[in-house]
Amino acid sequence: MNPELVLHVNDSILGEGPVWDHRVNQLWWVDIPRGLVYCYDPENEENKTYSVGQMVGAAIPCEEGGLILALENGFAFFDPKNHQMKPIFDPESNIPTNRFNDAKCDPKGRLWAGTMRTDPPRDAVGSLYCLDSDLKTTKKLSGIKVSNGLAWTSKADKMFYIDTRNNVIMSFDYEIETGNIYDRSDFLTFDTLLPDGMCIDENDNLWVAFYSGASVCCFDTRNGNKLEQIDMPVANPTSCAFGGKVLDTLYITTAANDGKDDGGALFAVKPGVKGCKTNFFKYD
Repeated sequence: MNPELVLHVNDSILGEGPVWDHRVNQLWWVDIPRGLVYCYDPENEENKTYSVGQMVGAAIPCEEGGLILALENGFAFFDPKNHQMKPIFDPESNIPTNRFNDAKCDPKGRLWAGTMRTDPPRDAVGSLYCLDSDLKTTKKLSGIKVSNGLAWTSKADKMFYIDTRNNVIMSFDYEIETGNIYDRSDFLTFDTLLPDGMCIDENDNLWVAFYSGASVCCFDTRNGNKLEQIDMPVANPTSCAFGGKVLDTLYITTAANDGKDDGGALFAVKPGVKGCKTNFFKYD
């Protein structure tokens, strides 16, 4: 499988957080340090840019329209039509050295998002939060170094979660009605590889981007076996998401590598399997 470069954004630093909106067949993604939210339309190859004025880790469509953002300074709603942002809550307003990173919604429409230190060292000062439909925020985990990818199985009985700098993909038993997590275990650990963002396909297999590892790999969630490997032409793939009209295209975001490759770019590949529809944020 050879990924194709579909978009390169000049001056983009850290492309991240791809999310496919199947209602309009467009891909949302972000450039974290530049505080930019992108919307890519593959049909006309247009990439719209929205500046939100602070670092942005993720942009997730809401069920009722607009986006919810995980930002440098907490959660906020964002309306791309009029560029208006409405802050919700910052659970770490007392920790100015932290910011939010990756985020995903569970099948009930809750937003899960984690924090990390903005600048090195990457100490275990981050946490994982859940923002419910009533906009109440609950801390679920602490002692996280670099909070990253999230995914749920089709039955929503398992949640997977990545702490990049601890080189681990964790798994939890998941209670969908309450959003409670139980029985944490280390699903996969790596000696030197840095698992970053990830998504899950229709067969409940994980697709994981390896930062500085120049690859995206697929793992069986039943036994941890590696099923596929996509070799990237750049060093720093950051995350991936299934998109396209029938969800058969894997979009891969990347980060710059000291100007040595097409960092801040968007790649696409058809891996022979389909993904699942994006879970949108639902609020009362």
